[in-house]
Amino acid sequence: MVKARLLLINTLFGVSILGCSYSSINDDGQLSSDASETTPSETRNLGDREGHDMTPPIAAEDIPPAPVLMVPQAMQSMKIQPGFVLENVAAEPNVFNPVAMSFDGNGRMWVAEMTTFMPDLDGNNEEVPIGSIAILEDTNGDGVMDQRTVFLDDIILPRTIALVKGGILYSDQTQLYFAEVKAGDRLGIREVIDPDYARGGSVEHKPNGMLYALDNWYYNAKSDRRYKILPLDGELPQGSEEIYRNQYWKMALSKTESRGQWGLTMDDYGRLFHNWNSVPIQGEFLRPNSLNRNPDLVQEIKAHSIGSNRVYPVRMNPGVNRGYLPEILVSEGPDRGKLVSFTASSGSAIYRGDQFPDEFYGVAFTPEPAANLISARRIIEGQGEFSGEELYAQREILASTDERFRPVNLYTAPDGSLYILDMYHGVIQHKEFLTTYLREQSEARDLHKHNNNMGRIYRLRWADNELAEKPQLLTKTSSQLVPYLGHANGWHRDTARRLIVQRNDKSVADEITDLVNSSKDSRVQINALWTLEGLNAVNSKSIKAGLSSPHTKVQISAIELLTRLPENEQKTFASILMRLATSDYEVALQVALNAGDLMIDDKMELLEAVLREYGDKPLINEAVVSGISGREQELQDHLGSSASEKLNDLLALVGNQEIVESNFNYLVTQEQHQYLHGKSLYEGRAVCAGCHGQQGRGMDGMAPPLANSDRVTGEPDVLIKVILHGLRGPIKINGVEHEFPLVMPGLADNSSFSDYDSAAIATYIRNNWGNASGAISAKEVSKVREQTATRNQPYTADELGQ
Repeated sequence: MVKARLLLINTLFGVSILGCSYSSINDDGQLSSDASETTPSETRNLGDREGHDMTPPIAAEDIPPAPVLMVPQAMQSMKIQPGFVLENVAAEPNVFNPVAMSFDGNGRMWVAEMTTFMPDLDGNNEEVPIGSIAILEDTNGDGVMDQRTVFLDDIILPRTIALVKGGILYSDQTQLYFAEVKAGDRLGIREVIDPDYARGGSVEHKPNGMLYALDNWYYNAKSDRRYKILPLDGELPQGSEEIYRNQYWKMALSKTESRGQWGLTMDDYGRLFHNWNSVPIQGEFLRPNSLNRNPDLVQEIKAHSIGSNRVYPVRMNPGVNRGYLPEILVSEGPDRGKLVSFTASSGSAIYRGDQFPDEFYGVAFTPEPAANLISARRIIEGQGEFSGEELYAQREILASTDERFRPVNLYTAPDGSLYILDMYHGVIQHKEFLTTYLREQSEARDLHKHNNNMGRIYRLRWADNELAEKPQLLTKTSSQLVPYLGHANGWHRDTARRLIVQRNDKSVADEITDLVNSSKDSRVQINALWTLEGLNAVNSKSIKAGLSSPHTKVQISAIELLTRLPENEQKTFASILMRLATSDYEVALQVALNAGDLMIDDKMELLEAVLREYGDKPLINEAVVSGISGREQELQDHLGSSASEKLNDLLALVGNQEIVESNFNYLVTQEQHQYLHGKSLYEGRAVCAGCHGQQGRGMDGMAPPLANSDRVTGEPDVLIKVILHGLRGPIKINGVEHEFPLVMPGLADNSSFSDYDSAAIATYIRNNWGNASGAISAKEVSKVREQTATRNQPYTADELGQ
């Protein structure tokens, strides 16, 4: 996905067509129109920036054409690494503009089809409610989806689909819904679960994902919310609230770290991986919510980039929004005109299937629709961090010469292969950021035409290995599902766990415990342990087996789940914990994270041992302070002078961070109106939150923080200049230098933002998240605009007086 307010290539993951010329395919394979065009709105290229020379870097006659290709021809355009083959499993008229999907327990595909995004280059009729959730099924076992059932066809821009007991979860552009699935795939009740799931913001910057993670919570990209299905009489997890219930279950909502942009995936250990438009994939070394257990100290998990952001297309890519900028495309040589770096990273997948050779297990695959390719990266795990490297040096695992090939989401499939959602669309840029340059590129190759009835789903498989048979998990009893918790394919393990947990069938707890004891596969032991957690059936026998496992990652899960046991049972593991605490860095890290929840007598001695052995290692001190919530003074007293300076500094911050949610009440009425208007713009049309976050904390490697920022609370002219004309890094905030490779454009040349709008955004920023610096008026903005009228480039820190 593309970050809206970046001066780099603002390209979206996908588009669909409504209201422009509807097309169909004749018997001779040609496209024909079957609907009239709508009346176009006034053309406005809102992405244009004053002073930008948009002369095309590649002459039109040198750019290959981009005709609509039928599936056989489209597949011929694919360049694939040796050993792999690509197969089409669905195409029009069985699928249209797919953006997300989920397999049910029988292997049927539930596909969210975004059939109204950008109907034409001006976005006419974008919000007509005809988006679909379609069920695709292979009825004859040949591996091709031959049956399409439309379950819903009245959704505005559907973007999320997940399976749940009794039905599905899905979202439109604003709300999260439960839709009951009755016999014959008929719609039962349909109710709103969360009215604010995706409220506000640009289409490019709304939550998506609903990944059912190892800890039995549903997580989302572009969101700080997580959701959990519980029995109707189940106890709410600490810090959560009930937001919805139906006849099957109730839903808990809790806060989590804000992460990612489009798509979400995980590894076998429940760690989440996501992306930003120019960052193909990044991963969190700890499971979600690990560092936010102390409510008096704000800490978030850092996400580490997996490899570089370079891409290696096999065709020219001039059709990107700011392809005219010199750093965007290769300027000369055999790769002239090809995209240099990621600009539209989309839904990645950590491959956890069993159809590829073993060396591909755990590899990160990321689609780049702007460059018509899929990239593969090997994840390298270090001490408290991730890194990565290209699986194929200066090559991609799959790349196409078809400019309309737009892979937007990837999934490990029930058959063990990797499934690819291809929107098959020409234009992938939203109207709010479209440049004159891209409009001309699109019109020159007719990329804005023939998109409304296209879409493909492919399967990438290893040629020499068989595909698994279609699963039939929905009719199996819970006892019959237990062996699938140990399946070689991660999809089967995840699905079996979800089905057992959401059935709340505790009768299989002993069988699952036996699986923890008997299996030698760490993935199986971990999955079984978390299935017990979902059933609220963690027991001493399973914990003992987990702590006795030779696999560090199993020990880590067992330590976490040990806290679910009654106090008298926890105490029996005290000596084992003391031994493990100094046996391995990762184990010690988990002990530190859980210390506050452990009901044992010598937890302070346990933490002392961890700090003595690993106190200088990454994340250890942060984990101690997160885990010891409420007993900080006791820890300080116990450690005395042996506490490190870093630990003491963190402990001193507990309860003393200068975080004021809002200075709203100290503004006069007119300024309060301005503040509220600025908030709506920040989270909405101006999409500031897309980079800086809804809490103003910034995004590592993406944008600097605004919360408690001396740059924000300093001279008003500095903030106004940045809002009007943008910023390029690095820049120091409160003495700390922040690097961010991307460039934030200003609003000065965007006619849809008035001086009052810019002043409102500044007022909101200067009076939120610990900032308390008063309002900025439209007159002040107007004055700075006049003074900087000749400015046509973003500011640097030096120019702002760093």
